[in-house]
Parts: sequence; structure tokens; C-alpha cells
Amino acid sequence: MIAQALTDNHSAQTVNKKPALSAINAEQVCPHSALKKGASNKFSKAAEQYNSHANVQKQASNDLFKLINNQPHNQNKLCVDLGAGPLVNTARLNNQYGQVIAIDLSLNMLKSSLLTTAKICADMDNLPLQANSIDVVFSNFAVQWSANFEKLMQALYKSLKPGGQAYISTVVAGSLNEIKTAFAALDNRSHINTFNTHAYINQLVQKAGFSINSSQKVIYTDCYSSPLKAIKSIKAIGATTQNHANSRQGLLTKSALQRVCNAYPLLNNQACVSYHVVLLSLKKPITNT
Repeated sequence: MIAQALTDNHSAQTVNKKPALSAINAEQVCPHSALKKGASNKFSKAAEQYNSHANVQKQASNDLFKLINNQPHNQNKLCVDLGAGPLVNTARLNNQYGQVIAIDLSLNMLKSSLLTTAKICADMDNLPLQANSIDVVFSNFAVQWSANFEKLMQALYKSLKPGGQAYISTVVAGSLNEIKTAFAALDNRSHINTFNTHAYINQLVQKAGFSINSSQKVIYTDCYSSPLKAIKSIKAIGATTQNHANSRQGLLTKSALQRVCNAYPLLNNQACVSYHVVLLSLKKPITNT
């Protein structure tokens, strides 16, 4: 089932009888831009500490699984965990679907898990998936890193079988505003990522052909005892990656960092980091209308 889902020039290199990590075509694995290479490096560096810091991601994942639990399970279905990271969600998906393919841009993230499932190191913007081959796509806190969200939704739609389901959480505009406010005391350069709006997300998934079963925006918040810990928290999960060119380059000096910390907005003497997240339950219609 897994081999049939992969494009012809990748299946032999990616799938083993005992599923394990194996390299695929370098054109498919290697990031095609400086931003993607930066993302891969930062997520790889964050691999060892990711699970201990990804609190908001875990909350979003739990909410996505609630959407899945509203649907009948089928052990004959093939699921792709897109942006699988250290395969925490992959382990849960294995309990719900017959086979699961874990895909991530970071080789170290995939290696950090001992889970025996099919693992592919690949760029979500260049997926090695056959058309009409996947039953379910699951993606938690990942698709916001796509260089072209519209094309990604089209690719996922194409890879899903008619009637296939997609469960996706993605960070949207309004996220990390506390970080943005703090860094505004330093300069007028961008220090956080630019995210799509909720309305734009809905527009693009429908344009790709999906039916929207549900689309809900939720605000998840992590709070820390100091601004410095709050700032370090996004680095610990690899989220300091910039998805645009207008970003500040280089390390902060000690005095600059102190200015940022002094300007960080506090809530009940705590430094919070908020993520605005859209939870999507999508379906590829059985027949086009």
C-alpha cells in the first residue's frame, strides 16, 4: 500500500519491508531555497528538545484527534503524517489507521524516533506522492512553513483518494504578537514569521477543491516566568525560522536582548506566547460538482 502511494522514482528508495528511515532522491530531499535550508537546520537542531517544549503543539494535536475521533476508523486506510517531527502523532495515528507514512523536512527529527513506521525525509512543497493514493492526511503545526500554501493544498488534494480526509492545524495571523511587541522596541525590522489569515486559508482550501467539514480558530497560550524564557521557547521548537526575506539577520547583543526583554508585555507577571491556530477538517469530494 505504501509503495503504491510514492512516485515511481522514490518507492524503492523509501520503503523497506521493515519500515525504517532511508534516503530518497536528493532533488526531493534537499531544500530548494535558503529559507527552506534554514528551516531544516533549525528544526534539526531543535530535535532533541522539541518534545519537552512543544506544549502548544500537543494541545493542537489533541484537538485534531478529537476531529478524527468523530469519523469512523478503518484499519485498511493509508495515512500521511505531514511534518511529522519526532513522530509523536505518528504513534497515535498507527492506532487508528492500517499504515502511516511519516514525512518531515528534518532528518534529525525523523531519526529521533525509534518508531518502526515508514519515514521519508522530504519537502512538503515537493511531495513524492502519487495521485489518488492516500486516504488520510494529518498535519499538525507544519503547513505554515510551506513556501506556497496554495500549491501545497492542491498537491494534497491531488494525492488524496476521492472521499479522502485531511486534518490540519496551521498557525495564522495574530500569532506571536507578544514577541513582535517586544522586538518593536529594538527596530522596525521583522522578527517573527508572516502567517496567512484564517479567511485566506479557507479560501485556498476551497479553491483546491476541498469541502470544509469544519474550520475553527483557537488561541493557544504558553506562559513563562520571564521574557527571556518566552523568547527561548520558540527557538527550542525551531520556530525562529523566518519565512520571508525582510527579517533581521545576526545575533542580538546583550544590551539589545535586554531592551527586548524590558519591552516584553507581561500578564500577571508572566511572559506569554500566543499562537492563533486554525483547525481544519477537510474532505475531497467523491465526485466533482
